[in-house]
Amino acid sequence: MRAVALPLAVSAQSSRPLYAARPQRAILLLAALLALAGASILGQPAEAEPDLVRLLRFMALIKGAFAVAALAAGLWRLGRPVAGWRAAAYTLAPALMAGGALALWRLVWPGPASLGLHLGLLAFLVAALTDRDFIPWPRRRTS
Repeated sequence: MRAVALPLAVSAQSSRPLYAARPQRAILLLAALLALAGASILGQPAEAEPDLVRLLRFMALIKGAFAVAALAAGLWRLGRPVAGWRAAAYTLAPALMAGGALALWRLVWPGPASLGLHLGLLAFLVAALTDRDFIPWPRRRTS
């Protein structure tokens, strides 16, 4: 039996070594861990009615799921070249969201925790929606 060699197209972007993306990914994971650690030792929980506590914790669970999704998407996106303010947004926004979600769960400073959550979500969405390489849609020809 004869072996057949298949031609493989390799672009400059796909041949970039994976270790070049590791520093940004490591910073993302480190920032998320530091935000979670900071939120876990932050101040005393606020006193609130049981119904309000249940509502805030349910919201914290939902926002925590958003933070996990943003963390996964950030890790995925930082696997390819990204520069400028988008790199900072993909790196710091999920950490801000995770820290805010944990602080909201613990009922420590609910106002600033919610503000951090929503600012992180907004920053991540703005970066992702303005990034042409986040979701590589087929480009239309302008001829």
